[in-house]
Amino acid sequence: MNSSPSSSEAGHREDVPLCRVSCESASVAVLLHPTGNGLRLLLVSERTGHRALLDATVLDALCALTPSAATALVRAAVQEEVRR
Repeated sequence: MNSSPSSSEAGHREDVPLCRVSCESASVAVLLHPTGNGLRLLLVSERTGHRALLDATVLDALCALTPSAATALVRAAVQEEVRR
């Protein structure tokens, strides 16, 4: 178990890069983002610059999506992007 203080406990409020997830049509940077209410995942689209902060509740809900629900979510997001 890591006994060092977390970034929020030490007073540091910097995002910590975790990884980059890419495929032929998208690339997203994943960062750990400390907030006053705990840690969040910060997702940044390298294509559009759009950003999203996801907490554990949202991540848990994403885990519960069926493949067809996930597909519908992606379709809705793509259609919204086309309208912009």
